[in-house]
Amino acid sequence: CLSFQNLNTPPPFSWLWKSKCVPRIKFFGWLLLVDRLNTRNMLRRRHFHLDNGYTCVMCNLGAEEDILHLFFDCPFAQSYWQTLQIQWNNDSNLIPKLIHARVHNNHILFMEIFLVAAWELWKRRNAKIFNEESVSRQKWVSNFKNQVHLHLLRVKETLHPQIVQWIETIV
Repeated sequence: CLSFQNLNTPPPFSWLWKSKCVPRIKFFGWLLLVDRLNTRNMLRRRHFHLDNGYTCVMCNLGAEEDILHLFFDCPFAQSYWQTLQIQWNNDSNLIPKLIHARVHNNHILFMEIFLVAAWELWKRRNAKIFNEESVSRQKWVSNFKNQVHLHLLRVKETLHPQIVQWIETIV
């Protein structure tokens, strides 16, 4: 539509839609970027009452579970990003945080890695809340690797060996 042709959108949105991820992960990523995921903070803002409170279920810091805490500040999330060797700055805004990380991390498919990692972190969080599963770094790593292998079908074949080699270094 011509009415949107001069609209300047932040780069992470175009990275998101150009990524090789499956549509459900792209939609999840969009919800993440526009702060519309049903975190405990979002539920509080929508006036949902939670009997067990609005704090993060992944850690014992007592911090309210919002997008920045859940995906970046929570000790569990930080250990996941360390595993993937992704460094985040201390920006309190998601968009500049992503731009900085993409510039300073030399992963071939940065946005795909970010989206799949965040997706698997979200799934681990939901498994803890809804299925009372324990928080397991090893389960997250295993699921992340499986998801990346599934996404190989969506990536150029010439990149497969490099991605598979990188995946094998994750422990």
